[in-house]
Amino acid sequence: MIGRRRLISGFACALGTTALAQAPGRKYQIAWLGFTAKNSADEDRFLAAFINRLVELGFVEGRNLTIDWRYAEGKNERYAEFAAEMRDKGVDLVVTGTSTAAHAVVEASRNIPVVTFGIYDPLHTGLVESFAHPGGQVTGISNFNGDLVPKRIELFKAAVPTVSKIAFARCPECGRLSGLSSASIDAAFESYRESARSLGLTLIPLDVNAAADFSATVALIESEHADGVLLNPNQINSKLRDDWVAFEAAHRVPVMADYRAGCLLSYGPDYAAIFRRVAEIAAQILNGAKPGDLPLEQPTKLEFVVNLKVARTIGLTIPRSALLRADEVIP
Repeated sequence: MIGRRRLISGFACALGTTALAQAPGRKYQIAWLGFTAKNSADEDRFLAAFINRLVELGFVEGRNLTIDWRYAEGKNERYAEFAAEMRDKGVDLVVTGTSTAAHAVVEASRNIPVVTFGIYDPLHTGLVESFAHPGGQVTGISNFNGDLVPKRIELFKAAVPTVSKIAFARCPECGRLSGLSSASIDAAFESYRESARSLGLTLIPLDVNAAADFSATVALIESEHADGVLLNPNQINSKLRDDWVAFEAAHRVPVMADYRAGCLLSYGPDYAAIFRRVAEIAAQILNGAKPGDLPLEQPTKLEFVVNLKVARTIGLTIPRSALLRADEVIP
């Protein structure tokens, strides 16, 4: 997540009632440093929320706004290249969802504001001084996905009571590139393993540091006899989204993600709301606000989604108690 398609719906009508504070006649330029250019229907919806909210705030692509869309396609090293390109083009701000990309922009230029839509642990990675007063060039929406792992494990067990060994697909290299130490990455996993153990489950580390690791990853799942897979949100798993969906169907092993990516289960933030808010923060900066003065926010709404179509495909029956806990059940 997230690529880009032309998602313009009612743009002309959206301009009527919003106060437009941008400078008359000025052309604004922003960059989007994304994971992958291929979208699911849900990702299209998220991106449309971002674009439509910008339009409501008076920033219309093709009229007074240019968006440079760049996608790493699972290759973290491309972010430095993109950041240097955007520095040389003099963009007004960068929107991104990875700490790796945010660091690349900060290293390329100390003048380009960065608006995030879900970076993890921005304090320990050195991107901000505090949530209330970021103090530098990075702000937006933070991601507490690490804090959500124990809840995801709990919901996994509730939806699939027979599960006993869950493979935790993570990207340690993504964490290290974003500024986390190996010790902190290992400590986080041990805390997740303890959460699983308290529910009678075994959590198996599954290191997926590049898209090319996928075949070896599947082999490890099979050799460990894991009967569930939990995807930790990162740019590699985003690149592999379709592969994980295909794996789930072919191997009849339930998979849980952080958003509705075609897997059996998902638990995570309401991304449509996040992207609308990211557009609002971007508009504030384009209108003159300093990113260091804008608090780094966290998601306020979480969604648990169960996909019964996938359940039927892999031969599972989801308990009624789990369905009653779901915010949405996909029939």
